[in-house]
Amino acid sequence: MGASDRLLSLADLEREAGELWSELPQGAVLWLSGEIGAGKTTLVQAIVRAAGATAAARSPTFALVHEYASPEGPILHVDCYRLNEPDEARDLDFRELLRQARLLVIEWPERAGRHAPRPDLHLRLSHVELPDRRLVERVA
Repeated sequence: MGASDRLLSLADLEREAGELWSELPQGAVLWLSGEIGAGKTTLVQAIVRAAGATAAARSPTFALVHEYASPEGPILHVDCYRLNEPDEARDLDFRELLRQARLLVIEWPERAGRHAPRPDLHLRLSHVELPDRRLVERVA
């Protein structure tokens, strides 16, 4: 593990989410990478709660984009998992999403390729031997 890597319990993700919400500026882009079930959507749900959003976050795998209203502005959550090739991401209109968002969270950003806006922060979540823990790495 590197110096900025953290081993977190699923409960710790709530605290981490609050810190991220406070740390990331207006219009920030957060990339979340990691295998299926690593906790990406769980972290998004915790960020939405930390932001005081009016609705609970759900997995956007089928809708691709969900919007959650918060007192500081909308959180837009994009899941690129179902993209078959990066050029399909053009239809998501990331430029417009970014214009609207207080925070734009993109799961599976690598599937959007060059179409995904550059991140202010890129986190990779991974499974570890302990089932209630996740490795959270800040990717440079």
